[in-house]
Amino acid sequence: MRRGALHGKVESEGPRGSFARNIMKRINFFAIALGVLAAPLAVVLSAKADLAQLNDGAPLTVINSTGGRITVHPGEPDGLVRVPNNAPGVQLSRFNVNPQTMGSICVPRPQAFSAQRPQALENKRGFHPPATNPNLNPNLNANPNCRVTHLPLREGPHGVAINNPGSDLEVSVPSRFELMYIKANASPVLMERTRGPFIITGQNDVTLHGVAGMGYVQTAGNVDVRNPAGILGIATSVGRITVASGPALERLQLYSQSGDIEWTIAGVGGGPYRLELGSGAAHIYVRPGVGANIDATSIGGSVVNLLDPSVANVGFSGPHAVAMTLGGGGAQIIVHSQNGSITIAPAP
Repeated sequence: MRRGALHGKVESEGPRGSFARNIMKRINFFAIALGVLAAPLAVVLSAKADLAQLNDGAPLTVINSTGGRITVHPGEPDGLVRVPNNAPGVQLSRFNVNPQTMGSICVPRPQAFSAQRPQALENKRGFHPPATNPNLNPNLNANPNCRVTHLPLREGPHGVAINNPGSDLEVSVPSRFELMYIKANASPVLMERTRGPFIITGQNDVTLHGVAGMGYVQTAGNVDVRNPAGILGIATSVGRITVASGPALERLQLYSQSGDIEWTIAGVGGGPYRLELGSGAAHIYVRPGVGANIDATSIGGSVVNLLDPSVANVGFSGPHAVAMTLGGGGAQIIVHSQNGSITIAPAP
């Protein structure tokens, strides 16, 4: 399949276009209740000037795009969301934010392959999925595959909806926002230096540079993440996931159905960090000074440890699994592949 990431479109359905049908049968990455289809309070349209909405405090912004590249970056005063140059056909509208119906996110538990993990390593160091908080929404908690997170949204008319019919779209936002929700569809997304929770869904590539906050990405394309901070979850079908992070990344959950995962670790926070792969390979590159506990298993592939024994204290090692302690121990890193190889090596 030819991909049109540089031009903001996907030319044929192929395995990436059918992602919504295939992967959603297996993992419902999140469900979020956002009442953005309510009647807008105000619409700003202009044939020449920028489109802009000014809110009282941090905005909740929803972008719905059918094509073209999406670029999101900071640089506006507090409360201002701007679309420079008024891209053709783009519309801005404002809506009321209802915290009771818009702030519940369902994130899947990392248990796609848990029933088949090697018993030796399972006994040594368990692979327990995170527990559901009983104090959260009981209806969402009824789903055993769901871990619920509530966003502390404010009530009021600070919601901004941006509808893009297919143009290249640039959005300039305040240094902090309450929530950024991008329904990208075929659009590639670049988001850089933003501060606040975000959710991105689509079928094309997603690039995140210097973003901070609780974020979730679900796409059929490649995902490239550099220097994130906060909590991050990513799911892709055939796309490659590349992450380079330090201790500012507090927790991480990656899922790839058939693409590879490459993670360069310069430091860790509290964790845990979980990587789940189907047929893809995982490459974990560790920089000096990292302290962590690593459990890696592959059902049908090899697990290779290339770290120096002076750095890695190996407690268990076999053709398909390894457990080790780095730098005296620290956050838990769990890597699991169904059929692909796993390589743990010094960072180049």
